[in-house]
Parts: sequence; C-alpha cells; structure tokens
Amino acid sequence: MKRLYHTYILLLVISAGYGQNYKSHFEYVKLDPSAVIVEHEAADSLTKMEKVVLEGFGSKIPFYHFINKRNDENRYAILMHGLGGNKDYWVNPSMPYLQYTKNLTAIKDSLLQLGFNLVITDAKFHGERSYELNFRNPGSLPPMRSKSMEDAQTMYQLYATSVKEVRLIMDYLEKRFQDQKIKFNLIGYSMGGAFSLLLNNIDTRIHCVVACVPPMSRPYSEIVDFNWPEEIAHKMKAISPLYSVTNQKAPLAMLMGKSDFFIPEDEAKAFYNNLRLEDKELKFYDSGHELPDAYVEDVVQWITEHN
Repeated sequence: MKRLYHTYILLLVISAGYGQNYKSHFEYVKLDPSAVIVEHEAADSLTKMEKVVLEGFGSKIPFYHFINKRNDENRYAILMHGLGGNKDYWVNPSMPYLQYTKNLTAIKDSLLQLGFNLVITDAKFHGERSYELNFRNPGSLPPMRSKSMEDAQTMYQLYATSVKEVRLIMDYLEKRFQDQKIKFNLIGYSMGGAFSLLLNNIDTRIHCVVACVPPMSRPYSEIVDFNWPEEIAHKMKAISPLYSVTNQKAPLAMLMGKSDFFIPEDEAKAFYNNLRLEDKELKFYDSGHELPDAYVEDVVQWITEHN
C-alpha cells in the first residue's frame, strides 16, 4: 500500500504538474520597501546585527540583518526556518530542540566567519508574528492534521505570503545598498526548504540554494483524497514544490533523511531526477526529518563553493 501511494504521488507530478504555471500566486505589486531599524548591536568585532521591521502585505515583517565586514563583496544568505519555528532558532540554541537549533546556529556562525551577510526572518504566523494567527501553533495548520478547508486556506496564505515577503526583503536590500547585483543564496529547513524551492522557481535573483528536508508533494498530497473544491486544490498545488520541479533556476542541493516520514526517498529521487539543472546535488543521511550534525558542513560547503 505504501509503495502504491508513492507511485500515485509520482504520477501526479507527470499528469498534473508540468503543464501548469503557478508563478502568479507569488507575484506582488512592487512596494516602496521602507523599513525601520529598531535595534542594532555588535554580533562580533566585524559584524553588526540589526533588527529590521519592514512594511509588508498588510502586516509588518521583522527580520535580523547581519552586516559583515569580512568581505567587500555584497553576498547574502537568507536563512528560513521550518513550520512552527522562528528566526531565533538560527541565533540561540534552545530547548526542546537543542541539537537541532545548535546545528542551525552553527550554520549561521560558519557563514559569518566566511564573510556572508545574513537575513533571518520570521515566516508569517511565526515567532513575533504569532499574533497574526491568534497565537495558535502554526504546526496545527497542515490539512491532513486538521481536515479543515479554512486551515488549508490559511496554509496557502502562510506559504504564498512568506515567499513574497522574502522577495520584498531582497527589494529592500537592493534599494538600501543601491546594488542590483547582490548574490542572494537561500538555505531553508523543512518548510523553509519548500520556500527556497518556490523562490528558485520564480525569482531570477537567487544565486544558489540548499533545501534541507523540504516537503515536496505536501500540502497537496494531504488533500488529494478529499472532496474539496478545485480552487483549494489549485492553491495547494501552487505551494507544493513538486509542481515547480522543471522550473528551478539556480544551482540546488537537496539534503534529505532516508527515513523521513514526510518525504519518502523515492519522492525525493523523482524530484531530483526531473530537475532541469546541470548543477545539482542530492544527498541522503541515515536519519529522519531531523538531519544529523554532519549536514552542517555540507550546507556550508555548497554555499561557499558557489560564491
């Protein structure tokens, strides 16, 4: 039964994904990307950390901005957390996910030492933005868990808006530094990995990507057996990276767990094999959705090799 389900999902890629264009879901009217720097401090002797609040699409976007003096080249890594996480996971290791957050922090620290500027933002409904979901845990949103069409619509809003907000942050940085040639590199974990794949599908400013355990067929695969309106199904496909596989643009590394409950190994391999990229890499670890410590070095290596 499990193998039949996986085969069915892969058939969905061929029959329902390749011929459709979901880019319009992530388009936006260009705003004047104005922002306020509400805090700033020295992260180390060569790095200043700002907390920036950007005017977004009906709400404010708080993010950390690390400005690095180790390298004159204006290259950035945008770090994106998973469902239920927040931007502080990349900055301060914390319980109950101590080792997981230690690894995220290690990635951040390594990139700073190598001269990268960083952006670390809260996705919509997460962290300092939890009030936008009435302080509900965003992890309860996936349709399979709640079986609610309203939650599916909210999940769509989470993904579509968060992706557009990352684009808005890039607009802000280009305007602030008067530089249209900033190298924007993406590193995302789980939901953040899905964001990175969606962004790599639609934005030509992306320089390279590391997607760690991104759920590719979800959330659409969670509702495929539900008798829900086609409008909702279309939205779920739009935010499921499976359907943007043939339009990936920048070099891409996918770091996956062999026993990940959310992403079957054959699904990850099928996605990878259908990438129309020459510069790509797929690596599996003997783990589930939480990757082992060794992945930290692989993330940093991919980013540095491409910058």
